[in-house]
Amino acid sequence: MIVITGAAGQTGQAVLRRLRARGISARAMVSRETSAARVREAGAGEVVVGDLRSAADARRALEGASAVYHICPVMSDDELGIGRNLIAAAQANKVPRFVFHSLVHAQCDALLHHRDKRYVEEALIESGLDYTFLKPTMYMQNMLQAWDQIVAEGVYRLPYSVQSRMSLVDVEDVAEAAAVVLSQDGWGGGEFELCSGDNLTRVQMADVLSQVLGRPVRAEAYSIDEWKPIGARTRTPFQVERVARMFEHYDRHGLAGGNARVLQMILGRRPTGFRDFVRRVAAERGMQVAA
Repeated sequence: MIVITGAAGQTGQAVLRRLRARGISARAMVSRETSAARVREAGAGEVVVGDLRSAADARRALEGASAVYHICPVMSDDELGIGRNLIAAAQANKVPRFVFHSLVHAQCDALLHHRDKRYVEEALIESGLDYTFLKPTMYMQNMLQAWDQIVAEGVYRLPYSVQSRMSLVDVEDVAEAAAVVLSQDGWGGGEFELCSGDNLTRVQMADVLSQVLGRPVRAEAYSIDEWKPIGARTRTPFQVERVARMFEHYDRHGLAGGNARVLQMILGRRPTGFRDFVRRVAAERGMQVAA
């Protein structure tokens, strides 16, 4: 039995779908009963409702597991504590394989949520468990938060420089890579960055959007101070400050780098590029796509 923590989120549901496509029914751990139907629809054969911070809940979720794919809630204020709790539960249940959903650039202390994943990686290395780290870069799907404005106003606005170069990946490719690693032997001890190979500025992204949608789209930046009240609508103060720090880092350094060769090796094909991603999204929304 493969267990997926944080299964109700974007990544967790995508991994469940990819496992189901391989004929594998997984157990989903979610924090609320209201998420149970959603993860069952995505492919979960079993659902455990529990708190990732609870030792008893973690042990219950991992009982009889052949592997765990641990996805911590985004911008958690206790990433290391949750990670240690899951590691202890995996040790207690003698789980043969622990796959951790980490991030690229975990070396960068300024990217606090990336740095915290490095601490969990360290705990896993020292745990004695058979571990694998999957380290995706920025999801192409993040752009969808601005999709309505892109379509309605022809503007792709974010609170950092339009010239910052960003490494991108499709979450569906990440989920497929996770399904491969979870369902096949031979991946233990590996640390695998998951990148499409597209390292684009927002100006370049806007150019792709213009070409695919057949309408002008321009890139714009605005200040982090302007963003903070917007971010506070859906995030805790802790998360707002962390995201603000992240945007400051993006403004100065971007999130460049990331090589597509590893993901291509895992998938057995070229990863999805940004242009193909935009074409897919537009087609799914019934939009006319330029040739």
